[in-house]
Amino acid sequence: MAEEAEVSEGFSSSFYKSQCAKHNNSANPISYFLGSLASRRSKTMAQIRKMDCQVVIKSSADEFYNAFRSKPQFLPKMSNGLIKDVKLLQGDWNSVGAVRLWSYASEGKPQMVKEIFEKVNEKSKTMVYKLVEGDLLNSYNSWRNIITITPVGERSMVKWTMEFEKQNEDIPDPVGYADSLIALTKNIDAYLLNV
Repeated sequence: MAEEAEVSEGFSSSFYKSQCAKHNNSANPISYFLGSLASRRSKTMAQIRKMDCQVVIKSSADEFYNAFRSKPQFLPKMSNGLIKDVKLLQGDWNSVGAVRLWSYASEGKPQMVKEIFEKVNEKSKTMVYKLVEGDLLNSYNSWRNIITITPVGERSMVKWTMEFEKQNEDIPDPVGYADSLIALTKNIDAYLLNV
């Protein structure tokens, strides 16, 4: 008899700050000017933040990876209603550079996002998606989703990394969006186990 899936869910955050070299006042005037300009820019630049969530699933890493890598047009069916629709706007479904429009539910609300399939690493089973339009960008200046699927014994670990830049410090961390990614992962895992 198969054991019940143990799900490991977790979040971690880290902040990345740009740093500028300090220039001495007594140095060359051009160096001083460039140093002060760099210091001013570093104070006004927003921070790129990073948040991870991960889930242990029963599906094989290859099977789960292939669902995202080779069959994104079928993810609405696999998601049990979390993804409402996906449309290919540019390129082909499986190529880096493809532009896709997703309609989905997050925190119980209908959302839309346009993404570019930015990078893929077949060996590490990692895919990177850059958001270029949509509801998330009403609160964030930039956003990337990175998904990595790793074999763990007879199971797999799905790790989502969200890299984002808040429009201002009053914007909350996207914990609800991370919860939606965990739910999506579980739904796709359940679908793959039943086909």
